[in-house]
Amino acid sequence: MNVIQKGLFVLFFGLLHFQNLYGGSKYFTWIDPQSASRTRIDIASGEVFKEVSLGEWQLYFNAQVNPQYAVTLPPTVSNHYFFSTDFSTLFITVDGTGQVYELNFLQKKLLRVDKTFYAGYNFGADVFERNQVIYSVGGVGFWSYSKAITYFDKKSAEWQAIRPKNEGPESIFDGYQGYSKNADKFYTGGSEVGKYLENHSLSTSKNLYAYDFKTNLWNVLGEINPELLKQPNRELAWNGTYFVQFSREKVYLIDPVKNTVFVYKSNKEQFQGGEYRFVSGDVVYCYWNLDNGPVSKLSIKDIYAKASYLGPFYAPKSYGLYYVFGGLIIIVFAGILYYAKRRKQEKYLSFDAQETAFLKALMALDAENYLSTVEVNELLGLSGKTLENQRRIRLNTISQLNQKIQLFFQIEKAIERHISPEDKRLTRYSLNSAALKALKSRF
Repeated sequence: MNVIQKGLFVLFFGLLHFQNLYGGSKYFTWIDPQSASRTRIDIASGEVFKEVSLGEWQLYFNAQVNPQYAVTLPPTVSNHYFFSTDFSTLFITVDGTGQVYELNFLQKKLLRVDKTFYAGYNFGADVFERNQVIYSVGGVGFWSYSKAITYFDKKSAEWQAIRPKNEGPESIFDGYQGYSKNADKFYTGGSEVGKYLENHSLSTSKNLYAYDFKTNLWNVLGEINPELLKQPNRELAWNGTYFVQFSREKVYLIDPVKNTVFVYKSNKEQFQGGEYRFVSGDVVYCYWNLDNGPVSKLSIKDIYAKASYLGPFYAPKSYGLYYVFGGLIIIVFAGILYYAKRRKQEKYLSFDAQETAFLKALMALDAENYLSTVEVNELLGLSGKTLENQRRIRLNTISQLNQKIQLFFQIEKAIERHISPEDKRLTRYSLNSAALKALKSRF
């Protein structure tokens, strides 16, 4: 190869490389909130175009842009967008890259505002705005599925992770994914699940989950309606209230908060073709490709007006049986403990003949009457013993009876001792009212 040939070779591949970088235009695309028309910016040139009619684009304005931005983007650009509260700034995220851009309409300038270095792990992630903060959940990349919850921190210009208190779904990708502002929850279900093994196979998650931002907890709501999951090549869009699910002949409106599904059976009439479908606000758009005009568009309100109720979105997890069985176990266990306690108490509540006679004599007394020491000694069979033995045995017997009654009936000092007002040397005995009532149920 001579010098000229080498030069031509280098020039050819240089031009080819330049064409790969700059020849094929790359756009960020969004829906203008005022005109409801598609708008896009050529990332290399900064030219902003607006769609004035089907497939006809008109230059809107020129924005300052670093042409190197286009070099850092993937060959096919898929972006999400969010407006500032005053609509002066458009925030743009690029799928799978972590890149974040700001398009300032007043300054007419496009700037990259992130410092993301690592990328490629979350293609197809669900991106949404919450309290003016951009979040990204789930996605797929690097031969694995992600279930990470991240948000873009403007101060650090980095994506930060949220660590939930418990485990959530196995994966969050290509299913029902959407953030509800009213519920302040992120819903996900029907995701693609796969393990990168030798015999690799894919499956679909049957459960619907909800992540609660206030509690930082995942909750399993239940199993998704199987009629929705079995639809071939189902396409989904989320508008903040409804999942809009397309099939060949039907359109489903799914409300995860109210747990309802409505079906619109005229899809052939309204959505007869188109490669791309998405929702912006209340309008469903359908395109053959992103560079041509919409095949059709239809208001969700119109779809809902013609739709019929199908049933619940998911079958709530029923814990009723668990509660029943758990309650029965508790009751049985409590019964066993009570029976064992009663058996133990019965052991201590056995009375001999003299104790029984003593207690019955106390129970037979009127409210103003008492048993004297002499009467107690006779009832306990102590008349023939010395005075000291009488006193000792009498006191021990009364003490033991009081212990038994307290153990069984939880009544303290059932047998009461009183000093005789006539003679301070004499002691009299009686039952307190609670013990009297309890012992009557025994005898």
